[in-house]
Amino acid sequence: MEGIRDSVKSGYLMEKFRLFHLKDNSPGEYAYHYHDFHKLIWFIKGDVEYHIEGKSYRLEPHDILLVNKGEIHKPFVNADITYERYVFYISSEYLEEHSEEESSLDLCFLMSRKEQGHVIRLSPALSRTLFETVKLLEKAESGNEYAGEMYSRILFLKLLIELNRCCIDNPEVFHKTARYDKKIVEMIHYINENLAEDLTIETLSVQFYLSKYHMMRKFKEETGYSMHQYILEKRILAAKNLILAGAPATVASLECGFKDYSTFSRAYKKLLGQLPSQSY
Repeated sequence: MEGIRDSVKSGYLMEKFRLFHLKDNSPGEYAYHYHDFHKLIWFIKGDVEYHIEGKSYRLEPHDILLVNKGEIHKPFVNADITYERYVFYISSEYLEEHSEEESSLDLCFLMSRKEQGHVIRLSPALSRTLFETVKLLEKAESGNEYAGEMYSRILFLKLLIELNRCCIDNPEVFHKTARYDKKIVEMIHYINENLAEDLTIETLSVQFYLSKYHMMRKFKEETGYSMHQYILEKRILAAKNLILAGAPATVASLECGFKDYSTFSRAYKKLLGQLPSQSY
Protein backbone atom coordinates (compact mmCIF):
# COMPACT_ATOMS: atom_id res chain seq x y z
CA MET A 1 0.00 0.00 0.00
CA GLU A 2 1.70 3.19 -1.19
CA GLY A 3 0.96 6.47 0.51
CA ILE A 4 2.41 9.65 1.96
CA ARG A 5 3.68 8.18 5.20
CA ASP A 6 7.04 7.71 6.86
CA SER A 7 7.24 4.20 5.40
CA VAL A 8 5.07 1.96 3.29
CA LYS A 9 3.83 -1.57 3.02
CA SER A 10 5.87 -3.13 0.24
CA GLY A 11 5.63 -6.20 -1.97
CA TYR A 12 2.84 -8.69 -2.37
CA LEU A 13 2.55 -12.43 -2.03
CA MET A 14 -0.09 -14.42 -3.90
CA GLU A 15 1.68 -17.77 -3.53
CA LYS A 16 2.63 -19.74 -0.41
CA PHE A 17 6.20 -18.55 -0.80
CA ARG A 18 8.38 -16.90 -3.45
CA LEU A 19 12.11 -17.07 -4.08
CA PHE A 20 14.09 -14.31 -5.77
CA HIS A 21 17.78 -14.41 -6.64
CA LEU A 22 18.68 -10.71 -6.87
CA LYS A 23 21.92 -9.13 -7.99
CA ASP A 24 22.07 -5.32 -8.09
CA ASN A 25 25.08 -3.56 -9.55
CA SER A 26 23.78 -0.04 -8.84
CA PRO A 27 20.96 -0.34 -6.31
CA GLY A 28 18.89 2.75 -5.76
CA GLU A 29 17.76 4.23 -2.47
CA TYR A 30 15.45 1.98 -0.47
CA ALA A 31 12.59 3.34 1.63
CA TYR A 32 11.66 2.15 5.10
CA HIS A 33 8.94 -0.43 4.56
CA TYR A 34 7.21 -3.50 5.96
CA HIS A 35 5.42 -6.58 4.61
CA ASP A 36 2.36 -8.60 5.58
CA PHE A 37 4.46 -11.75 5.14
CA HIS A 38 7.74 -12.99 6.60
CA LYS A 39 10.96 -12.36 4.70
CA LEU A 40 14.16 -14.42 4.78
CA ILE A 41 17.28 -13.07 3.08
CA TRP A 42 20.34 -15.22 2.39
CA PHE A 43 23.05 -12.60 1.90
CA ILE A 44 25.75 -13.47 -0.66
CA LYS A 45 27.87 -10.37 -1.12
CA GLY A 46 27.90 -6.60 -0.98
CA ASP A 47 28.42 -3.79 1.49
CA VAL A 48 25.10 -3.65 3.32
CA GLU A 49 23.84 -2.45 6.67
CA TYR A 50 20.29 -3.59 7.41
CA HIS A 51 18.08 -1.61 9.77
CA ILE A 52 15.16 -3.44 11.45
CA GLU A 53 12.98 -1.92 14.17
CA GLY A 54 15.68 0.39 15.50
CA LYS A 55 18.61 -2.07 15.20
CA SER A 56 21.37 -1.97 12.59
CA TYR A 57 23.17 -5.08 11.32
CA ARG A 58 26.35 -5.10 9.23
CA LEU A 59 25.94 -8.19 7.03
CA GLU A 60 28.64 -10.73 6.21
CA PRO A 61 28.55 -13.28 3.34
CA HIS A 62 26.07 -16.11 3.99
CA ASP A 63 24.35 -14.36 6.87
CA ILE A 64 20.66 -15.24 7.06
CA LEU A 65 18.45 -12.25 7.85
CA LEU A 66 14.95 -12.83 9.28
CA VAL A 67 12.31 -10.10 9.05
CA ASN A 68 8.99 -10.84 10.73
CA LYS A 69 5.84 -9.60 9.02
CA GLY A 70 5.00 -6.08 10.11
CA GLU A 71 8.58 -5.24 11.11
CA ILE A 72 9.87 -1.99 9.65
CA HIS A 73 13.16 -2.33 7.83
CA LYS A 74 15.48 -0.78 5.28
CA PRO A 75 18.84 -1.77 3.76
CA PHE A 76 21.57 0.81 3.41
CA VAL A 77 23.62 -0.34 0.42
CA ASN A 78 26.99 0.81 -0.90
CA ALA A 79 26.13 1.31 -4.59
CA ASP A 80 29.77 0.85 -5.65
CA ILE A 81 29.68 -2.88 -4.77
CA THR A 82 27.35 -5.53 -6.24
CA TYR A 83 24.59 -6.47 -3.80
CA GLU A 84 23.63 -10.15 -4.22
CA ARG A 85 21.15 -12.13 -2.13
CA TYR A 86 18.43 -14.77 -2.18
CA VAL A 87 15.12 -13.46 -0.88
CA PHE A 88 12.21 -15.59 0.32
CA TYR A 89 8.73 -14.14 0.80
CA ILE A 90 6.89 -16.52 3.14
CA SER A 91 3.18 -16.59 3.95
CA SER A 92 2.55 -16.94 7.71
CA GLU A 93 -0.61 -18.89 6.85
CA TYR A 94 1.50 -21.37 4.91
CA LEU A 95 3.77 -21.89 7.91
CA GLU A 96 0.76 -22.45 10.17
CA GLU A 97 -0.79 -24.85 7.66
CA HIS A 98 2.29 -27.09 7.61
CA SER A 99 3.22 -26.83 11.28
CA GLU A 100 2.50 -29.52 13.84
CA GLU A 101 1.69 -29.05 17.52
CA GLU A 102 5.27 -29.65 18.65
CA SER A 103 6.94 -28.44 15.45
CA SER A 104 6.16 -24.85 14.52
CA LEU A 105 7.72 -23.91 11.18
CA ASP A 106 7.88 -20.23 12.12
CA LEU A 107 10.10 -21.07 15.10
CA CYS A 108 13.15 -19.29 13.68
CA PHE A 109 11.10 -16.09 13.29
CA LEU A 110 9.72 -16.42 16.82
CA MET A 111 13.23 -17.01 18.16
CA SER A 112 14.56 -13.96 16.34
CA ARG A 113 12.20 -11.89 18.48
CA LYS A 114 12.95 -13.79 21.68
CA GLU A 115 16.71 -13.68 21.11
CA GLN A 116 16.40 -10.05 19.99
CA GLY A 117 18.55 -10.68 16.95
CA HIS A 118 17.54 -10.79 13.29
CA VAL A 119 20.75 -12.26 11.85
CA ILE A 120 21.63 -15.97 11.89
CA ARG A 121 25.33 -16.70 11.36
CA LEU A 122 25.94 -20.43 10.87
CA SER A 123 29.18 -22.40 10.94
CA PRO A 124 30.69 -22.94 7.46
CA ALA A 125 29.66 -26.62 7.48
CA LEU A 126 26.03 -25.93 8.41
CA SER A 127 25.87 -23.01 6.00
CA ARG A 128 27.07 -25.15 3.08
CA THR A 129 24.51 -27.85 3.87
CA LEU A 130 21.57 -25.43 3.97
CA PHE A 131 22.78 -23.48 0.95
CA GLU A 132 22.77 -26.65 -1.14
CA THR A 133 19.02 -26.82 -0.53
CA VAL A 134 18.64 -23.16 -1.56
CA LYS A 135 20.42 -23.88 -4.86
CA LEU A 136 18.30 -26.99 -5.49
CA LEU A 137 15.19 -24.94 -4.79
CA GLU A 138 16.31 -22.23 -7.20
CA LYS A 139 16.84 -24.84 -9.90
CA ALA A 140 13.45 -26.43 -9.24
CA GLU A 141 11.71 -23.04 -9.35
CA SER A 142 13.27 -22.12 -12.69
CA GLY A 143 12.89 -25.53 -14.35
CA ASN A 144 10.00 -27.31 -16.01
CA GLU A 145 10.55 -30.84 -14.77
CA TYR A 146 7.98 -33.41 -13.68
CA ALA A 147 6.28 -32.44 -10.37
CA GLY A 148 8.47 -29.35 -10.18
CA GLU A 149 6.03 -27.34 -8.05
CA MET A 150 5.64 -30.19 -5.58
CA TYR A 151 9.40 -30.68 -5.41
CA SER A 152 9.84 -26.94 -4.72
CA ARG A 153 7.43 -27.14 -1.78
CA ILE A 154 9.28 -30.19 -0.40
CA LEU A 155 12.65 -28.46 -0.70
CA PHE A 156 11.31 -25.31 0.93
CA LEU A 157 9.90 -27.25 3.88
CA LYS A 158 13.21 -29.11 4.15
CA LEU A 159 15.07 -25.79 4.30
CA LEU A 160 12.80 -24.45 7.04
CA ILE A 161 13.00 -27.64 9.09
CA GLU A 162 16.81 -27.72 8.88
CA LEU A 163 17.09 -24.01 9.71
CA ASN A 164 14.78 -24.41 12.72
CA ARG A 165 16.83 -27.39 13.91
CA CYS A 166 19.96 -25.25 13.76
CA CYS A 167 18.24 -22.56 15.85
CA ILE A 168 17.02 -25.08 18.45
CA ASP A 169 20.37 -26.86 18.75
CA ASN A 170 22.45 -23.68 18.73
CA PRO A 171 20.59 -20.54 19.91
CA GLU A 172 23.92 -18.74 19.75
CA VAL A 173 23.60 -18.70 15.94
CA PHE A 174 21.55 -15.51 16.42
CA HIS A 175 24.18 -12.84 15.96
CA LYS A 176 23.62 -10.07 18.50
CA THR A 177 26.24 -7.46 17.70
CA ALA A 178 23.70 -5.04 16.29
CA ARG A 179 24.24 -1.32 16.69
CA TYR A 180 21.29 0.40 18.34
CA ASP A 181 20.11 3.01 20.79
CA LYS A 182 19.16 1.09 23.94
CA LYS A 183 16.42 3.52 24.98
CA ILE A 184 14.75 3.50 21.57
CA VAL A 185 14.80 -0.30 21.30
CA GLU A 186 13.33 -0.56 24.81
CA MET A 187 10.65 1.91 23.74
CA ILE A 188 9.85 -0.06 20.57
CA HIS A 189 9.49 -3.23 22.63
CA TYR A 190 7.28 -1.43 25.16
CA ILE A 191 5.03 0.00 22.45
CA ASN A 192 4.54 -3.36 20.75
CA GLU A 193 3.77 -5.08 24.05
CA ASN A 194 1.32 -2.39 25.22
CA LEU A 195 -0.68 -1.29 22.17
CA ALA A 196 -3.91 -1.13 24.18
CA GLU A 197 -2.40 1.27 26.74
CA ASP A 198 -1.90 5.03 26.78
CA LEU A 199 0.95 5.65 24.33
CA THR A 200 0.88 9.42 24.03
CA ILE A 201 4.16 11.28 23.53
CA GLU A 202 3.78 12.77 27.01
CA THR A 203 3.28 9.36 28.64
CA LEU A 204 6.24 7.77 26.84
CA SER A 205 8.42 10.78 27.65
CA VAL A 206 7.76 10.28 31.37
CA GLN A 207 8.04 6.48 31.12
CA PHE A 208 11.52 6.63 29.53
CA TYR A 209 12.85 9.78 31.22
CA LEU A 210 13.42 11.65 27.96
CA SER A 211 12.42 15.09 26.80
CA LYS A 212 9.60 14.92 24.25
CA TYR A 213 11.49 16.58 21.42
CA HIS A 214 14.73 14.65 21.92
CA MET A 215 12.73 11.40 22.12
CA MET A 216 10.78 12.11 18.93
CA ARG A 217 13.91 13.13 17.02
CA LYS A 218 15.89 10.05 18.11
CA PHE A 219 12.96 7.73 17.35
CA LYS A 220 12.71 9.08 13.79
CA GLU A 221 16.46 8.77 13.31
CA GLU A 222 16.56 5.15 14.49
CA THR A 223 13.37 3.82 12.84
CA GLY A 224 12.58 6.08 9.91
CA TYR A 225 9.14 6.63 11.48
CA SER A 226 7.57 9.41 13.46
CA MET A 227 6.40 8.06 16.83
CA HIS A 228 2.77 8.88 16.06
CA GLN A 229 2.80 7.04 12.73
CA TYR A 230 4.69 4.07 14.15
CA ILE A 231 2.18 3.57 16.96
CA LEU A 232 -0.79 4.11 14.63
CA GLU A 233 0.37 1.57 12.06
CA LYS A 234 1.38 -1.03 14.65
CA ARG A 235 -2.08 -0.73 16.22
CA ILE A 236 -3.81 -1.13 12.86
CA LEU A 237 -1.69 -4.15 11.89
CA ALA A 238 -2.37 -5.77 15.26
CA ALA A 239 -6.10 -5.09 14.86
CA LYS A 240 -6.02 -6.63 11.39
CA ASN A 241 -4.50 -9.83 12.81
CA LEU A 242 -7.24 -10.00 15.45
CA ILE A 243 -9.93 -9.48 12.81
CA LEU A 244 -8.44 -12.21 10.60
CA ALA A 245 -8.46 -14.48 13.67
CA GLY A 246 -12.22 -13.91 14.01
CA ALA A 247 -12.53 -11.00 16.45
CA PRO A 248 -15.25 -8.41 15.73
CA ALA A 249 -13.76 -5.21 14.34
CA THR A 250 -15.11 -3.16 17.26
CA VAL A 251 -13.42 -5.46 19.76
CA ALA A 252 -10.16 -5.47 17.77
CA SER A 253 -10.10 -1.67 17.69
CA LEU A 254 -10.52 -1.41 21.47
CA GLU A 255 -7.94 -4.11 22.21
CA CYS A 256 -5.41 -2.26 20.07
CA GLY A 257 -5.81 1.11 21.74
CA PHE A 258 -8.42 2.94 19.66
CA LYS A 259 -10.97 4.81 21.76
CA ASP A 260 -13.23 5.73 18.86
CA TYR A 261 -14.32 3.22 16.17
CA SER A 262 -14.85 5.81 13.42
CA THR A 263 -11.27 7.07 13.89
CA PHE A 264 -10.04 3.46 13.72
CA SER A 265 -12.09 2.72 10.61
CA ARG A 266 -10.78 5.77 8.74
CA ALA A 267 -7.17 5.06 9.68
CA TYR A 268 -7.57 1.38 8.78
CA LYS A 269 -8.91 2.21 5.31
CA LYS A 270 -6.22 4.83 4.70
CA LEU A 271 -3.43 2.39 5.57
CA LEU A 272 -4.79 -0.89 4.17
CA GLY A 273 -7.11 0.30 1.42
CA GLN A 274 -10.23 -1.35 2.81
CA LEU A 275 -12.64 -1.04 5.72
CA PRO A 276 -12.21 -3.34 8.74
CA SER A 277 -15.47 -5.09 7.81
CA GLN A 278 -13.95 -6.04 4.44
CA SER A 279 -11.04 -7.91 6.05
CA TYR A 280 -13.00 -10.96 7.16
